[in-house]
Amino acid sequence: MRLDLAGKSFAGRPVLGALRLAVGRGQRLAILGPSGIGKSTLLRILAGLDGDFQGRLEGRERLAVVFQEPTLLPWRRAVANITLPTGCDQAQARALMAEAGLTGHENKFPRQLSLGQQRRLSLARAFAARPDILLMDEPFASLDPGTAGRMMDLTARLLDRSGAGLVLVTHDAAEAARLGAAPVRLAGSPAVLAANGVSGLG
Repeated sequence: MRLDLAGKSFAGRPVLGALRLAVGRGQRLAILGPSGIGKSTLLRILAGLDGDFQGRLEGRERLAVVFQEPTLLPWRRAVANITLPTGCDQAQARALMAEAGLTGHENKFPRQLSLGQQRRLSLARAFAARPDILLMDEPFASLDPGTAGRMMDLTARLLDRSGAGLVLVTHDAAEAARLGAAPVRLAGSPAVLAANGVSGLG
């Protein structure tokens, strides 16, 4: 996946400036920067969820997105939250739930799960889609340190096993390091990659 961005604006206000970014299977990238700098906007462009930008996005990779909010189907049980969006069978869904530490919660509704459990279910759903590249937007925010650490370790294991690439949006360089993701930093107004990007990514 390669993005050649000329610019992105909201209501005439430039948010992102010119930048280039490329990532493929097996590569891990973390987009760092303060809140409001445009990290999530950049991720939405990479995900194909925001097409209102100047530039070009190329790639045929299969993508999955994990947002800060779990975005689960509240009227469906946990297993169905994996099988319905991805098309995987129940055996695969249950196996992923077990790997995510959710054995025994298969028939619960999202409201019956803690935030950490909901986030792990969202992660299991993402990997059920067998992505070439996983896009994650602040997925560990507002979790207690222990829960966040366990979820990062789970993410690393699933990435290692699947060979998927990663683009992680975070404000915490320690999260990038724990997942083995090369850091790139957004800075300025409009935001661009610091030092005009990182060698090997363009």
